[in-house]
Amino acid sequence: MLRLERVTKRYGDVTVLDDVSFTLRRGEIHGLLGLNGAGKSTLVKLLSGAIIPTSGTVELDETAVTFTPAEAIRRGVITVSQEVDDALYLDLPIYENVVPWQAVERIRPRELKQRAAAYLERVGLEIDVTEPVGRFPLSVKQRVLIARSLASDAAYLLLDEPTAALSTDDAAALLTLLQSLAAEDVGILLITHRSDELSRITTTTTFLRDGRIAYEGPFQALSERDIHTYLSGSDMAEAVEKAVPETEIRIQADLTLPTFGTRLSFTAYKGEVVGIGGVTGSGKTELIEALFGLSGVEQQVTLDGKPLKIREPRQAVRSGFALVPEERRKQGLFLDDSIERNVLAIEGKANAITRVLASLRVKYDQVGQPVRELSGGNQQKVVLSKWLLEDRDVYLLDEPTKGVDVTAKRDIYELVTRLAKDGKTVIFTSSEPHELELVANRTLWLDRGRWQQKGGV
Repeated sequence: MLRLERVTKRYGDVTVLDDVSFTLRRGEIHGLLGLNGAGKSTLVKLLSGAIIPTSGTVELDETAVTFTPAEAIRRGVITVSQEVDDALYLDLPIYENVVPWQAVERIRPRELKQRAAAYLERVGLEIDVTEPVGRFPLSVKQRVLIARSLASDAAYLLLDEPTAALSTDDAAALLTLLQSLAAEDVGILLITHRSDELSRITTTTTFLRDGRIAYEGPFQALSERDIHTYLSGSDMAEAVEKAVPETEIRIQADLTLPTFGTRLSFTAYKGEVVGIGGVTGSGKTELIEALFGLSGVEQQVTLDGKPLKIREPRQAVRSGFALVPEERRKQGLFLDDSIERNVLAIEGKANAITRVLASLRVKYDQVGQPVRELSGGNQQKVVLSKWLLEDRDVYLLDEPTKGVDVTAKRDIYELVTRLAKDGKTVIFTSSEPHELELVANRTLWLDRGRWQQKGGV
C-alpha cells in the first residue's frame, strides 16, 4: 500500500496539509475530492515524490521512503497529469511514447512496436503505433499515457481530473478502463469533482477541506447535503430556500417521446421548480427536448392558457422557453468563442453581460476570454447567463449541475430558487434524488419514457 502517515506540509507560514493520514491500497479506486486550495495537488505531489513533507512520513509497502519522481516511477507510483500534451512527445510515434526510454535503446523497433501494441490493447486501443501521438484526440492520448504507465509496471496510478475535457462517451469508457485496471490489482487515486463518477467506481472517497480530511468512506452513502457540508463546512440546505409556487398554471403539456413511442402529460405552476428524476436513458432528456421543439414531432403545450404547437426550437424560444442542455460543451457553447459571443450580447449590452456574470459568480479574466478556458462550472453559468439576459418564462435545465463542483452547484441552486421567486417556472432534471429533494418543489420520476407511480400530474 501507498500511505501518508501524519503528514504536514508547510510553505513558510502557510499550512497546506495538516496532520493528514491517507492510504491507497492495491486493487482499489480511491476518490479524492476537495475545493480549490483544499490540498489535493499537494497530497498527490507527496505520494509521487515531487515534494517532501514538512513532518510525517511517506510509506510504500509499510516502509518509509523518500524518493524523487523518477524513483517513484521505477517503484510503480505513476501520476497521469491533467496536462496530457505536456507529458507526451507529440511529434514521436505512439510506440516510442508507450515503451520506457531505457527499453527503446536496447530493443529492436519491431519488438518495440509489438510491445506497445500489447499495452495499448490492454487499455482498449487498436491503432497504428507508428503514427505521431500528437495527431490523435485527447481521449486517445490519455490512454496512451495509461499504457505507458502499465509498461512501467504501475502499481499505483494517480489521476488528476482525467475526464474533465472528455465527452460523455469517452469519459464512461475511461472509467470502465480504470475498473478493469483495479481488477488487475492496480491501486487508483482518482481526483474528480463529478459525483456520478465517484458513485459509480470508487470503493472509498476522501474529502479534503482546508488541508485536513473532512470525511473518508463510501461516497455512495452520502447525500447532496452531506457532500456540500464536507467540502465547504456549511449546510447547503440552509443556502437553498425553496420558493412557494403560485396557484396559477403556467404549463399544461401533452408530449410525444418518439424514442420510446410513449406520451406524457404533466402540469407546472408559476414560480414552481419541477424535478424530473430518473436514471440515464429514462427519458429525462427526451422530455426536455420535446418541450423545446427538438423531438422532430409537433408537441401540444398550453402556456399561460394559450395553446401552442411546438415543432422546432425557434417556436419554443419565441414562446418564452430557455434551454440549458445536458451536453453543454457540444450543444450549449461555442468553446473557441469568447464569453461575450456565447452570451450573444448585442452592442450596448456590455454592462448587462458584466452584471449577469457577476450575479452568477462566474470566474473569468475578461469577457473576451475563450469559453474553453473556463472550468466546467463556469461554462455552465455562461450557458445560463445568455438566457438571463433574455428574461424567459420557462427554464428547461437538463442535468444543470452535471460535472460541476460543489460551489458551482450551490450557485446554480440559488439561481433556480431566485428564478422561481420571480415567478418563473423551472423544469430541472437530475439522476441524483438528493439533489431533487434539495431544489425541487415536487419531483416526477421517469422510467423508459413513462411516469413511475409517483409521477405525472
